[in-house]
Amino acid sequence: MSPPLGMRIGRRSLIRNVQLYLLLGPVLAAMAPARSQTDRHAAPWIASLLEQEGSDVGFVRRLQHEVPPVELAKVLLAQPELVPKVMPRFGPALEQGELEIGGYLAACARSLGTALDRRGPPWSAEAIDRMLAVLLVDPARLSERPALRRAVLALLPTMLDPSVSGELRDELLERLNPRPEIDFEASERIELGWGAIPRGSASRRVPYDPVRIELSEPDGPITASVYSLPSSFFNAAEAQRFLTAVESWRPERALLVLVDLPLRRALASGRGARTWLIETHGRAYTPWPRDPLILARRREGGALILERPTSLWWRGEDAAMGRELVQGLPEALDTAWGRVELATAPTSFHNGQILVTEAHCWITIHSVEHRVLELLGLSEVPVASFARGPEIDRYLEAARTAAGELEQLYGRPARFVHARPDSGSAAQRASFMELLGGGAGFDLDSYLTVLPEPEGSELALVADLQAGRELLLRMQAPDWKRLREAYRLVPDPFELRRQLLEYQSGPRSIRLAAFLDQVAEHLRDEGLRVDRLPHLLVPTAMAAEPLDFPDFQITWNNVVIEVGASGRWAEGFSSLLQPGDEQAGRIFGRAGYQLKLLPPLVPSVLHNGGYRCASNHLRAISPRDR
Repeated sequence: MSPPLGMRIGRRSLIRNVQLYLLLGPVLAAMAPARSQTDRHAAPWIASLLEQEGSDVGFVRRLQHEVPPVELAKVLLAQPELVPKVMPRFGPALEQGELEIGGYLAACARSLGTALDRRGPPWSAEAIDRMLAVLLVDPARLSERPALRRAVLALLPTMLDPSVSGELRDELLERLNPRPEIDFEASERIELGWGAIPRGSASRRVPYDPVRIELSEPDGPITASVYSLPSSFFNAAEAQRFLTAVESWRPERALLVLVDLPLRRALASGRGARTWLIETHGRAYTPWPRDPLILARRREGGALILERPTSLWWRGEDAAMGRELVQGLPEALDTAWGRVELATAPTSFHNGQILVTEAHCWITIHSVEHRVLELLGLSEVPVASFARGPEIDRYLEAARTAAGELEQLYGRPARFVHARPDSGSAAQRASFMELLGGGAGFDLDSYLTVLPEPEGSELALVADLQAGRELLLRMQAPDWKRLREAYRLVPDPFELRRQLLEYQSGPRSIRLAAFLDQVAEHLRDEGLRVDRLPHLLVPTAMAAEPLDFPDFQITWNNVVIEVGASGRWAEGFSSLLQPGDEQAGRIFGRAGYQLKLLPPLVPSVLHNGGYRCASNHLRAISPRDR
């Protein structure tokens, strides 16, 4: 018997009832009298009923009584023009909590999916669209009808048989998950129900407990590396070239690569034995897994992923990247890592703006900007108010509070890489805040590398735009041709040289250069040895690809440090400029580090993402930490 109209059914109750229906349906069908409609006559009968029955609920009740779900699936497969006419009429019954109709619909969808699976691959876009229209019931109205949306989201985990091929399942998820009605929690339930993932991240979530968490040694041996390679940024050749180089460079290292369906298909063959492709099933992540995640260890053993507590609107779905890793981690690694857990950090962080060494957590005033604005209840930095001393004090006090929170999170003293205007006249302090503003919009790791030295001290490699300009002056014609081709720049080599040299002396470059000189001076005052690396700003107006920011950087910072039995290494992207790569190699060499340059992911670089940004790493814990 159907529940009363208007009955409110919870998601779990609905799923349990649908599962019961799917389990007992064949038994009940065998016991019940034969239904009147055969497969051969079902299609004209449905067409006739569409014209006769004015009530949506009445229509689907008669349909349920007369046509078994497997026969309805056959009709919809054979006559796709009926899908937009039949499916929306299920909506009102689902909104009213008609459990039997929900179970009937789920059984129909499962039959349709199984039949479609037998026909493919490949599947036409029309066939996938038809299946999605069945799964979503009334796609055009799903956003505007909350009761229907809740009912459909509750049914979806039961609407595809886990035994269908992964190819069909992944095609559907690739199209389904980007819909605005389906957040990460809903998609995870669907993926679990369809057998697309080995576990749900919710089952691994634990409270944040600093007593249990141990950040691995910042420069220690790397156990695993995480990359994100979405096809919206990279083509198959770029991704293949990069992954092959990393696999060859460190064959013992586990590589976890977040990929969408197109790149999963392109990259699946020929991978190293310790490379795992984790499909993102339509969720749109950026190529920069460094910023929102901390890969840590539990003190009692096992790995833990710390995620950022707040989402940054310009970073799309990256707030869910940690959950994606947890739910998609291969069973072999999950077992080896002691059942990876997930926790949310107590304060916001952006790892591209933070450099953690054994002794310190290095930051800038820009590293804590997001948290400062939260503390002050502001939507943007109050630059105009900095002419007044009290407003600077208020901002700096919030910055110190945010720095203290990072200190607690990373378990190391937080130190600013630049001086702060804590004293002086109002005009002097406002002028210094303006100088610090020259570093706004640039991630700390793009212009600074802090190298641990054997005796326990630290060496800072600070970017230098003047050294970059001198590099440009030394470049020969083949270098300019290579630069133009590598970064897809429009001007011919002669004009490229003129414009690029001019830009290094432009207002934006002058402001950044002054900020970098301040960083170098302050770090010397703090007792660090300082060396300079060349640095270039390339105006995006030169790029063939339209970009909505003023410039991108060619940097020899943005590297990952690893100290192990094989020596001291700095791992980064090649700039594709031989003179610059050779100069950087010499600078790292005199610091005692070998510079390993990998094929760059150029679209990431064009969006100001160097190698450190494009990677995250789980490191082994040094024996001296035990």
